[in-house]
Amino acid sequence: MSEKLINEEYKIWKKTSPLLYDLLYTYSCDLPPLSVKWLKTYETLLSENKEPYIKANLLMGTHSQDKQNHISMVSVCVPPTLAPDYKPTDLTIPQNLLKSRQLNVVRDWNHPGEVNKLQINEYNNLFVTHTNSGDILLFDLKDDKLKTHKSTLKFHTKEGFGLEWNPVERKKNLLLSCAEDCKIALWDINEKVSNEIKPITTVSSHESIVNDISWNKSIDSIFASVSDDSSYQIHDIRLNTGPIIHITDAHHNPDSENTVNYPINSVEFNDSVSTLFATGGSDNSIQIWDLRNPTIPLRRLIGHKGPVIGLKFHENYLMSSSVDHRTLIWDLNKLDEGEPDKRKSEYMDPCLSFMHGGHTGKVCDIDWHPVLDNLIVTAAEDGLLEVWKPAHLGYEYEEEVDEKLKEGGVGEEEKKEIALENNVNN
Repeated sequence: MSEKLINEEYKIWKKTSPLLYDLLYTYSCDLPPLSVKWLKTYETLLSENKEPYIKANLLMGTHSQDKQNHISMVSVCVPPTLAPDYKPTDLTIPQNLLKSRQLNVVRDWNHPGEVNKLQINEYNNLFVTHTNSGDILLFDLKDDKLKTHKSTLKFHTKEGFGLEWNPVERKKNLLLSCAEDCKIALWDINEKVSNEIKPITTVSSHESIVNDISWNKSIDSIFASVSDDSSYQIHDIRLNTGPIIHITDAHHNPDSENTVNYPINSVEFNDSVSTLFATGGSDNSIQIWDLRNPTIPLRRLIGHKGPVIGLKFHENYLMSSSVDHRTLIWDLNKLDEGEPDKRKSEYMDPCLSFMHGGHTGKVCDIDWHPVLDNLIVTAAEDGLLEVWKPAHLGYEYEEEVDEKLKEGGVGEEEKKEIALENNVNN
């Protein structure tokens, strides 16, 4: 996509964004943020006017080849209405709902090289990063005096982007990693760690770069991996006999005449349905899979115009990011709707619920807040970090715009622009 077209689309998005978001903050960072993650904990505070607001924290890692990279813990103030236990104390509308829209740096850690990936372990206040050298670095959130990492995990010989803690509390010390050396490593990070840590198990079942891994959120011994070799694999750490499921050419479309075997870039298990997971490929599509029938995808989601590089489930939604500078949100309640809505263009997927067009570069990382209502953060190569909340997930864009038209709030030309930006019209 040409730079001119990208900039034109961004202008349309910016003009129409007040209609699409309940909250939207955009921050220009000194160094491009390559990885970003919310911390689960947050504070409810009172402003100088005695109005409540929430202070949420996140970690972000930078991407620079010639400057000192670092990880920052930053705080952002958001409305109290996002809290799950929010109860309004009166019917008056706050005059100063937010204390500040600024991104405030709480703490910094120096980082050797680019921060390819960052993952937080909320159970033991640790976080890890994948570097562009292959090393994995372990940091301690509790140690306020430490300005850099406390341990180095040594195994991978090339850089990697796949990194995930086991989500089950009794296995909280287990960490998975993968890298461009075509290998997967399993680590045991206990309370007393040494300066240098070695993996307890390694896997070499892929024939090319391993791009991503994901733990099953219910079965603590199962994980998935995806690779440039066009396959996805399911592994059980209790077995040393290789993958228990190995599906080659997983993103090949049987209805297409194209015989290209596309790399698979991302994988994510669903939080609540143990057999459900998604993969994102360089064919620009997302495949939804069920382990009970692992050879044929349940559904193919079409909407991105570039390789899909990030996936994140949240309740009944799936969020995806891409090289095409867009972040899409899919409504999984509509998976059985195979045919597009007749009111929309033929290629509009009925599962597509929202499109965030606030970036002009590759969207490097995405994250839902684990507690606050539909609060999302995205980081991109354009140097922007954006915190946002969609106005109406699952709500038809046309219906929202029609209401604005009735109120006289938007003209016909703006309606066309909104439709264009949200893939309603080509």
